[in-house]
Amino acid sequence: MEVTTLDAIPVSVPKATALRTGGSTASTAGSASFDHVLVRAETAGGVTGYGEVAPHPDWPNSGTQSTVRSVIESEFAPVVEGRRAAHVARLTEELDRTVASQPFARAGVDAALYDAFGKHVGRPTYELLGGPTNTDRSLPLHYTIGIKDPEEVREEASAAAADGFRAFKLKVGADERSADCRRLEAVRDACPDARIRVDANGTWSAGESVRAIRELNEAAQGIVFVEQPVPHDDRSGLRRVREAVEPSVMADEGCYTPGDVATLASANAVDAINIKPAKAGGLSGAKRVAATAAAHNLPCYIGGMLELSVGAAAAAHFALATPERAYPTGLLNADADGSLVENPDRWNAAGPSFTVPDEPGMGIAVDADAVERYRVD
Repeated sequence: MEVTTLDAIPVSVPKATALRTGGSTASTAGSASFDHVLVRAETAGGVTGYGEVAPHPDWPNSGTQSTVRSVIESEFAPVVEGRRAAHVARLTEELDRTVASQPFARAGVDAALYDAFGKHVGRPTYELLGGPTNTDRSLPLHYTIGIKDPEEVREEASAAAADGFRAFKLKVGADERSADCRRLEAVRDACPDARIRVDANGTWSAGESVRAIRELNEAAQGIVFVEQPVPHDDRSGLRRVREAVEPSVMADEGCYTPGDVATLASANAVDAINIKPAKAGGLSGAKRVAATAAAHNLPCYIGGMLELSVGAAAAAHFALATPERAYPTGLLNADADGSLVENPDRWNAAGPSFTVPDEPGMGIAVDADAVERYRVD
C-alpha cells in the first residue's frame, strides 16, 4: 500500500477557553485559537491516514504553523510518497535524517502513516505499537487547571471532583508564589484526597525552584511531582532541585530523545519523564524514548501539546500501548470551540477514565467540511 500524496493543511480552530501557563510557553498557550496543521496521507489502496501537528513556537524545535507546513510539503513528502505506509518506523528515521530539527512535523507524518496502515490491515494503532496494556483499553486521566483566580480554581476543582477526578495538574509560576499557594489550597479544600501535580514550564531558576516547591508542597499538603521547574537546558539545575525537594521531579521541555533520557538519568537529574509523541518525532520515536526510560528505571507520563482530536488520538493509542506509563494523562484537555472530526464525542472525556476506541487506525473520522471551514491557507 503505497503513499500517493502527503499533504499539510493549516487550520485554525477557535478555543473555548485559553489555558494560561507560566514560563516561556505562556504566550502560545494563551492564544485565542488552535493554529495547527492537519497531515493527510493518501494511499494507492484508497485508504487515507491523518495526523496532526500542534506547533508551539516558544518550544525548542517546534516550528510555526508555516514552517511545519513547508517542511512537510517540501522535505518530507518527496521521501514518503511512493513508499509503503507499513514501513512507517523506517520512514520516520529517514525523515529525521532529512530534517532533524523538526520533530513536531515528523510526528504528524508518523501518525498519518500509522493511521493509514492500521486502516489498511483492519487493526487499531495500539495493536501496531505492541498491544494494549489492559484489556478494557482504559486510560486514567487527570484534570488540568490553568492559572486563574483561586476562587475560580476552587469552583472548577469542585466540579471536576464531582465528576470523579482525583488527579489534578496545576500550572504555576506566572505570578506571585502566594497566589500559586492559594490555588493549591483551593484544590485541596475542594478535593481533600486530590493527587496534585504542578507544572512550572521552566519558569524558575534552580534556587527559585527549591524555595517555590517547598512552599507549594506545604500549601498543597503534599505534591505528587513538579514538572520542568527550570529552563529546558539547565540540567545541572534540575539535578539540584531534585536533590533538595521532597516531591518527584519530572522533565518535559528538557527531554525529547532517547539520548536526553540517558543524559538526565546519568546525571540523577529527574525521577520521571514526560513523553510527548510530538517531541519524540512521532509514535515510533516515542517508543524508543519509553524503552530508554525503562532501561534507566524511570517511570513515564504520556503528555500532549494540546492537540485536537486527531493528535490526541495518536497519543492515546501510544499511551495505551506503553507499559512504562505510570501517571494519569491529560491528553484530552484541549478545549476547542469546534472539531475536525465527525465523531467528536468519542474523544471528549467526561470523567477520570477514557476508553480508547478499537476501530482500525486511530479510530477517527475526519470531517472534510470542517477541515475546509477551519482551513487558513
